[in-house]
Amino acid sequence: MNRKNLYRLTTTLIALIVAGIFLFCDFGLGITPMTKFFVVFFGLVIGLQCIPAALLFVGMIKGIFSRSEAPVNQVMR
Repeated sequence: MNRKNLYRLTTTLIALIVAGIFLFCDFGLGITPMTKFFVVFFGLVIGLQCIPAALLFVGMIKGIFSRSEAPVNQVMR
């Protein structure tokens, strides 16, 4: 199993487990269990997909601020 499929499977399992736990909680909003499952499951999937994007963004910011100030040699013709 390659890394991408393992990440997808792990993400889905984490989302299902947490959604299952919250399915039995009472939020006091009078919503049905299926609505709770929908909101929590898809919220977790979207949230877990934002983690790599945030790490990439931080890496880009670090790359911008950590570049060396060495002069660039340009040949003029």
